[in-house]
Amino acid sequence: MIRSVNVERITRRFYEQFKGERQHFLDSIQGISSRAAHERYTSLLLNRLMFLYFIQQKGFLDNDSHYLAHRLALTQQHAPDTFYRSFLLPLFHEGLGSPTHTPDFQRLCGKIPYLDGDLFTRHDIEEQYPAIHIDDAAFERLFAFFHTYQWQLGEVPSQQKNILHPGILGYIFEKYINQQQMGAYYTEEDVTEYIARNTIIPALFDRIEARYPELFSTTGSLWQLLKQQPERYIFPQVCYAHQHSGETTHDHRTRSARYTALLIEQITAGKLHSIDDFITHNLDLCRFALDVIDSLEDIRCVQAVYEQLQQITILDPTCGSGAFLFAALNILEPLYTACLKRLQIAPNRYSVLKTIITHNLHGVDMMAEAAEICKLRLFLKLIAQIEQVEDIEPLPHIEHNIRVGNALVGLLTSDDASVDRATLDRQLARAYALDPQDTSAFMHWRESHQPFHWCCEFADILARGGFDVIIGNPPYVEYDHKKFPYRLLDFTTLACSNLYPCVIERSQRLLNPAGRQGMILPLAAFATRNMIPFIEGFLRWFPCTWLSFYHFRPSMLFSGGKIASIPTAISLAKNAGPEQRFSTSVMKWSAEDRPLLFSLLSYCRITVPRDPDNRHYYPKFGSHIENSIMSKVLQQQKVSKYLAKNRSGTPMRAMSYRSAGGLYWKIFVNFAWPYHTTSNKQCTFQHQYDCDIFVALFNSSLFWWYYTATFDTFNLKDYMLFGFRFTYPQDPVLLRALKTQCQYLMADFQKNACHLKRGETGSYTIYARKSKRIINDIDRLLAQHYHFTEEELDFILHYDIKYRMGIKGEPEE
Repeated sequence: MIRSVNVERITRRFYEQFKGERQHFLDSIQGISSRAAHERYTSLLLNRLMFLYFIQQKGFLDNDSHYLAHRLALTQQHAPDTFYRSFLLPLFHEGLGSPTHTPDFQRLCGKIPYLDGDLFTRHDIEEQYPAIHIDDAAFERLFAFFHTYQWQLGEVPSQQKNILHPGILGYIFEKYINQQQMGAYYTEEDVTEYIARNTIIPALFDRIEARYPELFSTTGSLWQLLKQQPERYIFPQVCYAHQHSGETTHDHRTRSARYTALLIEQITAGKLHSIDDFITHNLDLCRFALDVIDSLEDIRCVQAVYEQLQQITILDPTCGSGAFLFAALNILEPLYTACLKRLQIAPNRYSVLKTIITHNLHGVDMMAEAAEICKLRLFLKLIAQIEQVEDIEPLPHIEHNIRVGNALVGLLTSDDASVDRATLDRQLARAYALDPQDTSAFMHWRESHQPFHWCCEFADILARGGFDVIIGNPPYVEYDHKKFPYRLLDFTTLACSNLYPCVIERSQRLLNPAGRQGMILPLAAFATRNMIPFIEGFLRWFPCTWLSFYHFRPSMLFSGGKIASIPTAISLAKNAGPEQRFSTSVMKWSAEDRPLLFSLLSYCRITVPRDPDNRHYYPKFGSHIENSIMSKVLQQQKVSKYLAKNRSGTPMRAMSYRSAGGLYWKIFVNFAWPYHTTSNKQCTFQHQYDCDIFVALFNSSLFWWYYTATFDTFNLKDYMLFGFRFTYPQDPVLLRALKTQCQYLMADFQKNACHLKRGETGSYTIYARKSKRIINDIDRLLAQHYHFTEEELDFILHYDIKYRMGIKGEPEE
C-alpha cells in the first residue's frame, strides 16, 4: 500500500524537526569519550524510546498511554536527574529484556511485557562506559517534542494530522546514515511495491503451475478470467479517457493507442496467457491473483495455493530497515486472507502476519542497527494487532529470519552440513591467506569482514534449491580492494569496482533455479563501459529480464534531495525460461505526476541484436520502432573510423563539446569555447572528412536518442561519442545540405547564446531548443541517409520532446 501524500508530508516534517532534537539529545549525553560510540548510543536510545512511544500508545506499558512522561515526572519528585540511571536502564535491561520481573522491579516500573531482542539487552557501550549520565532536562525536551505527534501502530487515516506510524523508524535510519558512504538511499513505497508485486506473485504462480499445469494451458480457466474482464486488470490510469495533468497531446494519443492495442489486439484476442505477460503489459497482478483464488472451483487447488504461499521464501540480502520486506508482507497478506476465506477458516490478522514474517521473509544486513530496526518494525506490525498485553510474544520468532552479517563474505556451500560457524570462519580465513591460529589477525579479520555463511544460516532453504524471490536495493559503493574495509573474493564482477554488481551476482547464486529477482540499481549499471562484466553476467544469468529506467530530473525515484539525484533502473529478472528482453524508455516525470509513474509504465520487447563493438549497454527502448531504428544504425560504420590519428601537419578544424552536463541537450560546435572548463573537449577528423558533417550529426535528435538509449544520460565520454555509427556519405548533395544546416545551426546557436563575463572568466550558455527547427531539418537529411521510414523519422523528431522543449516548465539548459 502506498502511503498517502499527507502521511509522507508528516513524516518529512517530523524528520526535519527530529534532526535538531537529536543533536540536542546527543549533546546532553555525558560520559562517552568516543565520538563514534557517542553517535551510536544516541541512535540506540532514540530507537528504544521511539519504540516505547508506539507500544505505550496501545497501553502496553503499565496500561498508561503516557507512561514515559508520567514516570519521568514521578522520578523527578523523588530523585531529580536520575531518570536515565534509576528508571530507564532497569526498564530496558530488567524489564523489557528479561522474562521474569522481581517485586522490586514491578514496584518501580509497573506491569511491563517481556520483548527480548537485542535492543533492550545491555549494550557494549553501556558496558564500556558505566558512568554515562543524562540530565532529566534532556528527556523533558525530547518527550515534549514527541508529544506534539500521535504515535499510532495501526493504519493511519490519510486526513489525520500529526500521526506517526512505525515506518518513521526506518525513514530516520535510512536518512541518518551517511548515504554516500554506505550507498543507502531511502526507497519510496511505490518502488518497493512495484518490485515486490512483479516478483512475488509471478513466483507464486510458477510454483502453482508446476503442480497444476492444466490451469495454465492457453485455454485454461485462469486466462479466461483475463479475457472475459480485460478492463478489470488494466490500471484505471491507463484507461482514463482524458489527458492526465502534465500529459501532452502526443502522450495522450500514445497512451490511448496502447490501451486500444492492449484491450483489442492482445487481451480479447486471447494472446496473453502467461503470468509473464502481466509483467510485460503492466497489468494488475494483485487483483488477478485474488480473483484466481476466488474463482478456483476445486478446493484442493485453493489448499495448494495456500500451501505454496507458506513455502515461498523471500530474501533481501541488504535489507536495511526492511522497506522491501514490508512491501512483500503487504503483497502476501491479502493472498493469505483470500485463501483462508475460501477454506472457510476465519482469518486472524495477527496469525497471518506472524506466518508471513516467520515463514516467508528473510533479510541480512551488515549493520546491526539496521537489522534491529527491521525486526522492531516487524514486531510493531504484529503488536498493532494485539489488544491484550498478555498476548505479546517475545522477539526471537523474528530473529531467525533477520540476521546480521556481510552478504558478500561467506560460504554458500559446505561439504559437511553439520559444520558450525566457527569452523566455517576458520575455513574461509585460510582462503584469505590468514592463519586462524594467529588470534589477533583472525579476530580483526572477523570484525572487519563479518562473514555470513549462507550454507549455515539458511541451510534448509539452500538445501531446497535456494530462495524463490530475492528483492532489494543493494549498496551503491565504489569498491577498491586496496582501500576498502574488507576484501571480496571470487566475484566475476569485481572489475566493475562497485558493490551492487557483486550483490546481484551473489543473489543469483542464492536464487532457486526457477526463482525471480527484483532490484533497484543505478542506471549506469546498464549503460557504462566499466559495467561490461556485470552486463555480460546479467544476460548470462537471467534469460528473461524486464528493465525500466528512471531519470532524476525534474524528479527522482529516491528520497533524499541532491545526494539521491541519480538516474536509476529497476530490474526484474527470471532465472529460467526462453530468452526474452524487455525495457522501457528513460522515464521523466514531475513530482505531482509521481502517482501515475508505475501504472503508466510500458515495456517494449528488445529484438535488435547486440552491437559487438559496443557491449556496454542494455537498450532503453520504449517503442518497437526503436528496434528498427537501431537495426539501421548498426549497419553503419563507427564514427571513430574518421577521427584524425594525430594533429601534426596542416591545422584542422575541430569539433568542440563538453563531457559533462546537459541533461536535455548535448551541444557540439565548430568553434572553440570562449572559456576554459575541465569538461571542455575537442576532436578533429581526418582531412578528407568535413568536420561540419559530424557537428550536424551529433547535434541531431537521432544522436540524442542513441545517447539516451545506450548511455547513462549524464556523462559524455569519448567511447560514448565515437562508438556511434554513421558511415560518411558519398552523396555530394546530402553532404552540401548537411554542411549548410550545420552553418545555419552554428549561427543560430551564437545568436541565442547567453555570454556572461566575470573578470577573466565567464559563462557561455547555448539554448539548443531555440534551434529545434534547424535540428529537425538535420534529422530529415539523416533519415534519408539511414533509410528511415516516415514513422521512424516522426519518432526521432518527437523523441523526449516534452522535457527537451520545456513543455513541463523545465529551466533552460
